[in-house]
Amino acid sequence: MKSMVSYKNCLVRGESFQLAQSSSWIPRYSLTRQGANSTPKSALSHHDRLDKVFRTESEADDFALQDAMLWIDQNTRLSE
Repeated sequence: MKSMVSYKNCLVRGESFQLAQSSSWIPRYSLTRQGANSTPKSALSHHDRLDKVFRTESEADDFALQDAMLWIDQNTRLSE
C-alpha cells in the first residue's frame, strides 16, 4: 500500500520498493507541489534512501514520509 500525505504546500507520496521479491524494503518518496499554480511538471523531488532498509513496505513508507517532511522543513522556500 502506498502512503500519501499533504504537508505544507507539498503532496508527499511514499513509494518504497524491493530490489528482489525476498529482499528488504528501501524507502523512497516523491514530492509534488500543491496549489492553483501547480502543473504536471510540479514534481520537486524523488529520493531513495539506500542507506536504510526495512522489513515491510509500510515501515519503509512511514520512514520515507518522515524523511520527506524533514526535507521540506529544511528547504524553507518550499513552505512559503
